[in-house]
Amino acid sequence: MSDMADILSQFGQRFRALRRELKWTQERLSTRARVSRDTIHRLERGEVVELSSLTRLLDAMGHQLTFEKKPALRGADMRRLFPEMFEEDVE
Repeated sequence: MSDMADILSQFGQRFRALRRELKWTQERLSTRARVSRDTIHRLERGEVVELSSLTRLLDAMGHQLTFEKKPALRGADMRRLFPEMFEEDVE
């Protein structure tokens, strides 16, 4: 599975968990967000949906999209996490 497919699948699972936490059916969310139930179904299966649909769905559930910077690994972190990559050949 590609990285993008993994991301979409995880997002779909988290989205479904949020909807279920609210105790909403797909139909109820569909009505509140004015988005088709099929769109919700596709999103929860990890398929691509329109950004405008996603923002309407999240807004209806009281959430929003945010962006955050990924933490960068420093050289010391890399040596600690992957020591085999930094071993020097000793003869």
